[in-house]
This record gives sequence, C-alpha cells and structure tokens, in this order.
Amino acid sequence: MSYSNTARRNAACRKKIERLGSARVARESIGTSSRLDVSVVRVAFPVEVDYNGTIADKTQPSPSPIVPQTVPHTPAVAIWSLILAVLSFTCGWVFTAVPAVICGHIARAKIRKSGGALGGKGIATAGLILGYFALVLCIMGIPLLVSMIQSDRERLQRLSAERKLVASDDDKVKVTVPGTWTKLPELNKQASLQVGNKNKEVYLIVITDTKADLDNFNLEKHHQQTRDRMLQKMENASATQPVSVTVDGHPALQDELSGTEKGTNVVFLHTTVDDGDHFQQILAWTLKSRWQKQNQLLREVTEHFHSEKPNESSDD
Repeated sequence: MSYSNTARRNAACRKKIERLGSARVARESIGTSSRLDVSVVRVAFPVEVDYNGTIADKTQPSPSPIVPQTVPHTPAVAIWSLILAVLSFTCGWVFTAVPAVICGHIARAKIRKSGGALGGKGIATAGLILGYFALVLCIMGIPLLVSMIQSDRERLQRLSAERKLVASDDDKVKVTVPGTWTKLPELNKQASLQVGNKNKEVYLIVITDTKADLDNFNLEKHHQQTRDRMLQKMENASATQPVSVTVDGHPALQDELSGTEKGTNVVFLHTTVDDGDHFQQILAWTLKSRWQKQNQLLREVTEHFHSEKPNESSDD
C-alpha cells in the first residue's frame, strides 16, 4: 500500500473527528510500511475506531430514571378497630365491641378499593376477629349479668326487710336498724352511737347527757334547748310543735325540724328521751326530697331505741 493512500486515509479520519466536535486530538506514528498502518487516536469523548480506520458512531444509552416506590399507609379506621376490640375485653364490653366490628368492615372495604394505596389489612382483620369474639362473649354473658343483678337486688331487699341490733362502744345505747345500715363514726364526735345508710341518705345519732351534769333541767327544758340550738344552725329553719311519745318505756318529746344546713335541705326527727339518769337526744334525718319516703322508717328506728339501766349492766 503506497504512502499516498495512507495519507488519504488519515486525512479522512481527521475530517470525521472534526465533524464530531472533538476537543483534543493526538496522533501517534503514522507508519510508512507496505502493510496497513492504522492511526491511534485519543479524544476527550469516547470514540471508537474500527479496524479499517473508520470511526464508529456509537453512543452509550442513558440510564433509566429511578421511580420512588410509595409505601402503603394504614387507614386510621383499621387501627381504631383493633383498639376498640381490645378495649371490649377490659372495660368497654359491648359498647366497644360493636364499633370495633363496624370499623373493621369499613377499613377492609377501603383497603380493597384503594388498589394497593392503602395497607393494614392484617390490622383490620385482627380487629374484626377480636370484635366478633367479644360480641359472642357479651351475648353469652348477658344472662349471667342479669342473674347477678337480680340476685343482688333480692339480697338488698332481704337486708332491708331484716333488722339487726347495733350498740354503742360501751354497750349502753342500742337501736334496731335495717340490715343495710352500718356504723358511721364520722357523723358526730359527741354522739355515743352513729348509724345510717349512705346510699339511701338516712342517718341516726344518739347524744347522751347525764342529768347530774345539768342544773335544774327537766325533759321539756332539755328538749327546747336542743331544739333552739339546731334551728339556729340552719337557714330557712322551721319546726313542728313537740308531741309527747313513749320510747323504750320512757317519756319523750318529739318534733320535726327542717331547713338548709351546709347548702343541703334536710329534715330532722328530733326526739328527747328521759330514761331516769340521762337525757338521750335521738336525731334521725334525711334529705328533704326523701323525707316522705323515709319518714316512717326513721320513726320506726327511733321507737326501737334502748338504753341500758345501771342494774342491767351490772347483772351482765
């Protein structure tokens, strides 16, 4: 191959490189031998030269764009379904079991229609299963609950009908009260006996005054003094006229005192008993709104008051 042919080939290569817009071109040893002499060309951009001296027009493919993957989020109604179902086993009972089932069905429907945008199917399913299980337990427990309520009501009625004897700490003062009444030592510090039923708002106390400690007091004077003292402590106070009654075989005076004490409207059954050595002041009271219903019971308890005589306590 002649020198002129080699030169023409090299010139053609240069023209192709210029057309591609190369920034830098370097040429090495253009051979003059009889064999085929190929120029080695280095360019700034990646250009390939074929064996025959022509430049291959090849471009590298651009990488495909990275599409971020979205993570399905769990709807709030699915979480609420599970929370309500768990609560139904602790404190909610049927009041949370039914909403748990409803929320579970709503959550599953939303997840199914979202086309993969929503997750949490397992949470919704767990809420549904627990909710239905709690409902089954509730249905099975309703008869048991009704039976418990009925038996408790019967027990309270039986206790209300029963009567028991309650005595003071020194066993000198006693009253017969319903079975639901208990001792209430916080009612009055001066009282020798304090009983009542907080649920029914009915109370009774006994305050004992020794006659030897009082000068020239009779039943009427003692009753009037305690009556006036109580009326002074109440607002909008009113009282009925004292009537003579007999309690535990002893003479007594009794009246009704009503008014507002510490912001509460109350009615007192005020009774003073002269047992010979003492004046026994018996105060039985309830709310004014309950007076008509509890009036007869308070009178019955007062009538069953009993004080021990000195000879009776010595015989014991």
